[in-house]
Order: sequence, then structure tokens, then C-alpha cells
Amino acid sequence: MIHKRHTCRTCGSTHLCLILDLGKTALANDFIEPAEVAHYTTCLPLRLRLCRDYSLVQLAEIVDPGVLYSRYAYVTSTSRTMEAHLAEQCRHLLEVGAFAKPPRVLEIASNTGLFLKKFKAQGCEVLGVEPARNISEVATRAGIPTWIDFFNSPNARRIRSEWGAADLILGRHVFAHIDDLQDLLAGLETVSHATTLIAFEVPYLVDFFERTEFDTVYHEHLSYISVVALEAMLVPSPFQLQRVDHYPIHGGSILFQLRRRSASLAAHDSVQEFLDRETRLQLAEPAAWQPFAGRVRHIQTALPALIRGLKAPGKRIIGYGASAKGNTLLNTCGLNADDLDYIIDNTPFKQGKVAPGSWVPIRPPEWLLRDQPDYALLLAWNFASEIIRRETEYQRCGGRFILPIPEPKLVEFAP
Repeated sequence: MIHKRHTCRTCGSTHLCLILDLGKTALANDFIEPAEVAHYTTCLPLRLRLCRDYSLVQLAEIVDPGVLYSRYAYVTSTSRTMEAHLAEQCRHLLEVGAFAKPPRVLEIASNTGLFLKKFKAQGCEVLGVEPARNISEVATRAGIPTWIDFFNSPNARRIRSEWGAADLILGRHVFAHIDDLQDLLAGLETVSHATTLIAFEVPYLVDFFERTEFDTVYHEHLSYISVVALEAMLVPSPFQLQRVDHYPIHGGSILFQLRRRSASLAAHDSVQEFLDRETRLQLAEPAAWQPFAGRVRHIQTALPALIRGLKAPGKRIIGYGASAKGNTLLNTCGLNADDLDYIIDNTPFKQGKVAPGSWVPIRPPEWLLRDQPDYALLLAWNFASEIIRRETEYQRCGGRFILPIPEPKLVEFAP
């Protein structure tokens, strides 16, 4: 089920050092039925190591992907924030790609096909690759053709043989889930051609570092990506880093674009700008991560103290958003069903189940106004602005939100 990795997955270095130990936790997307709790035994180490050569932060222990994705509960958010983000990114990629006609688009880990729908609406032929059968069936019913499998070099050969080469290859928040990145690059080489544009969106290490986003650490997220590490990874490949764009989505992400070196295209100025910033922050130095670990310990102490202080006089507190990051937050802060009455979430796969490790029950979102709890802990803090704007009635009736990251605090209502 789990194995240790002793080399950096981007550069192969053995110069790795431990920078954060979050103990043992349940799998962050392993939502189960209440009756299964008594027999649940999956509790695995969650530790981060730093590559001292090229600054990749990575999990020390790797969980078998077959275990992680056999019953997957994550679906791409349909929030207004995400809708606007996907629309903008679709427009941007079609523009910078400078395609002579609507491109053939392949998306790795396409989930419910929400992103591919944007390209299909622009006249593109699309294909998704998604290993979770329950998720891929949703995409297929929505009219997005989807291969139910992992993307790797053998499957890339099958795709090339049966579907052909892609003009545009996408991967949103999947790159960090892949252990063998050289095999990924080999697969990308197989399904691309001389002018294919490849674009991956990943959580950005600088945002993770500066905002103390330790709750984004869970067993699916194997890597925490710097541009320095990307450059090191590409050295033996036929690809070069062409451009990097930053987005606020998911607490801070970058969209990095790859092209074949044989295309002889000059790299966009953004690549050097990101490299320079990371160098100034000295992210490959273990000493730079010691204050980060201290800030994590502070949140792990301050958040439970705030929650339990509010609950002591009899106030009722729930969680808002049964996100994977929320489960890491609850488990590593020692919060559970004694602290939160329930968590609301709009994902049908999760409703009626319990959050892994904390065993807090998951309820539909309409419970917020029907029940009117005193406080709601924003476990989906990456959508905090949209949630706070939307839930004005809850706040007007006296409810208040608790923001956990980067500093636990109450959010005052501003009508």
C-alpha cells in the first residue's frame, strides 16, 4: 500500500531532508459510510521532504494509486470562481496556442469533463483520461468521451494508436499526483507532435510557503512544485518550459506551458521572472523552512483553541466544504465530531458519509440555513470570498465564519 522514495522525482538527487511531519492520517478523499468507521484501519504517515538541489518539496511516503483512486470522491468545483477560472484559462490557451483551426484537446485526469466542455463548445475535438470509474461515467453522460484509465507511457501509446496525437494537452492539478514524472514526459512525447502545446496547472510552492498552506498536504499530492524543479526535470526530455502564469485559484497555482525544443521558440520572460523570485526566497535551503514549520505548529494549536473556546458556552459549530485540504486540517489539528456537528458539501458522492479520520458526518448545503449553526469553519477556504459573499442570509441571522489559514480568525459580517 505504501513505499518510501529515496530520490527526488524531478532531478534524481538523494539530497533530501525532512521539513515537516504531520503524523499519520486517513486518506483525505476516503469518505466512508458511518457503519464502516469501526473497521477502518488506513492511517498512514504524512511527511514532507525537501530536495536541497532543486527545491522540490515532496512526500516521503507514496501510497499505491490504485488504493487512492479506487473510490474517488473529488469532483471539479462548479462554483462561480471555478467557472470563471476555467473559461479564462480556455480562452488564454487557445490564444497563446495560435492554432490554425480548433485543436484536438486531450486532458489528463479530466474528472467530470468540466474543463473539456469549454473546449468542446469552441469546436474542439476532445478526449479525457480519467482513472476513477464513478467520475468518468459522469463525464461520459455529459457528452465528454473519456478513457477510464491512468495516463502513463503504455496507455499513451494506445491513445496515439487509437485516437491520434493531440494539438493541446491539458492537466489540471494532476501533475503533483504523479510519482514517475519521467514516465509522464515519455507519455507526453508519444501523444504530442512537433507543435503541440502542453499545459499543466499545479499548486505553486511559493504560495504554499508564504501562506502556510500545510492543509494542502495529503497522500494524493506527492509534489509541491517550484519552477526551479520543473527546469531540472525537463533536462533529459525533448521539452522546454515555455511560459508560466500565476492564478489565485486553490490558494495560488501556476499554469506552466511546455513546447518541444525542436520548435526553436524563445521562452517567455515569465520563466526567468519566476526562477529569479524563487532564488531570492532560497527555497532549496532547509533553514528557510524552519519558520514555515513553526507557523504550522501555531495553527495546529490556535485553531483548536479558537474552536473549543467558541464551543465551550454551548455554541454550535460546523464545517463548510468537505474538501481534502479540510480533512488534513481536521486530522492534523486533532479536530473531530466532538468539535464539529457536521460538514456541509454539495458533492452527492460525499453526502451521508463521514469525513475520513475525523468522522464528522457530511450533510447537504441546505442544512446551513435550515439549521443555522452559530459558526461555520471554512474548510474550503480557497473559495472563502465567494462563500462569504453568497451566504449573506446565514450571516444576517447571526452566523459567522471561521477562517483557518493563514491565521485562524473569525470573519466579521460586512453587509
